[in-house]
Amino acid sequence: MTRHALRRLAYALLAATALVPYAFPDPGRALLLEPRASPGPAPLCGIVLWGSNPRIEAYKGAVTLEFSYFYYSDVAGDDPAGDYAYDWSAVDAFLSAAKARGHHGIVRFRDTDPELGLGRPSLPASLWATTRQADYREGIAGAARTRVAFPDWSNPAVPAFIAAFYRKMAERYPDQSSGLAYVEVGFGFWGEYHIDFDNLSAFSDEDADTVEEAVGRLFPSRADQLAILGVVAEAFTDIPWGISIDAADPDFGPFGESPPGGPPAFGLFDDSLLHAEWEAVNEGDWGFFDHRTDSRVNGGEFSYYTRYDQRRALDADGPHGIPLAEAAGRRRLSFVIGDGQTKYRSPAELAAAGRLLGYALEVEDASPADGGTAVTVRNAGAAVVPFRLFAAFGAVRSSASLKGLMPGEARTLVVPVVDPDPADFAFVSPALLPGQVVPYTVRYGTAAR
Repeated sequence: MTRHALRRLAYALLAATALVPYAFPDPGRALLLEPRASPGPAPLCGIVLWGSNPRIEAYKGAVTLEFSYFYYSDVAGDDPAGDYAYDWSAVDAFLSAAKARGHHGIVRFRDTDPELGLGRPSLPASLWATTRQADYREGIAGAARTRVAFPDWSNPAVPAFIAAFYRKMAERYPDQSSGLAYVEVGFGFWGEYHIDFDNLSAFSDEDADTVEEAVGRLFPSRADQLAILGVVAEAFTDIPWGISIDAADPDFGPFGESPPGGPPAFGLFDDSLLHAEWEAVNEGDWGFFDHRTDSRVNGGEFSYYTRYDQRRALDADGPHGIPLAEAAGRRRLSFVIGDGQTKYRSPAELAAAGRLLGYALEVEDASPADGGTAVTVRNAGAAVVPFRLFAAFGAVRSSASLKGLMPGEARTLVVPVVDPDPADFAFVSPALLPGQVVPYTVRYGTAAR
């Protein structure tokens, strides 16, 4: 009897005498794999902290993702020789710092920001020469009035630059092994697909002081939005990207009253998750996109509408009656930005919350197949498997991956290894960073561990 056969016999005897019996599909042939745990969430999932969070080192084992905003002008400037010059060092520095902590990064570029003021452009200087301005008073008690500058979207050079920018970005960061997990794309305030028009006054240009006039002037036209999103979809073939659920807005969004019926494929993010009127308001925007069946990566951010929203975000019943786990299952959330949670929750609590998000793998069977070993895996989590993830014994991996496996679905991967050592099994991917481990449970028949 071979060493592997003896080991299989020993595993079978242990399973037969365990307090919880295992029911194998074929006890004489099934390969019993040992489950693998992780103290934090699965890679590329979970609660997200800003890279600038002063407590991030203390919480680095509780998260796998970091977030950062950027202005387009942080990377691109006018080139004296013509066109634009690109310097990605700011983004590289963010991703390098995140990778050093074993984390992937999420980025979002902003064209308009009330905090930017008038002295600094968000775009190359040549595109900032003819901005439109307005006063902005955020709809929160005590918020100060600020003067906001908007790019001149009637200038065709602006949408052309944005489209070219994302092509350059995709060339720089072609896949998740670069450390870039996801890209959030948007226009208007904070890249969140709105400009809070009801909170604007004292417009510098009378031709943009109504919602109808604002589109194409303070905010990109529907045609420009669709063109830019099409370019993003063509450019980012291996890195998931998403837009705000506010893109459902019929006034400012690219789709009007009709939800998109085909490409481009994109995920969604919700920047006011679980606020008091989330179910009544935000769920309608989510529902606008419900007919889409593509395997998208969705995310969000805990609401900052009130301190209560932040303080109670991870309560068992959520801040307003809907717990995070329920929202994650409804909307297939892979990640939620929760930078403020380090004020209220321990690393262990943040890690536990993170495990409610994203995929969760269960091995249902591992048996001999023609020329190898077939491993059947079910996604028991809340969201899609968002990257190429392979079954492997040692250095030999399956040719097919689990990418795109949706919650509740199962897929069989064949690893071309005959009579493998169960101890050599793991899920592997070129997207994983050094030290990252993909956890999984084992469920043969009706028993699991």
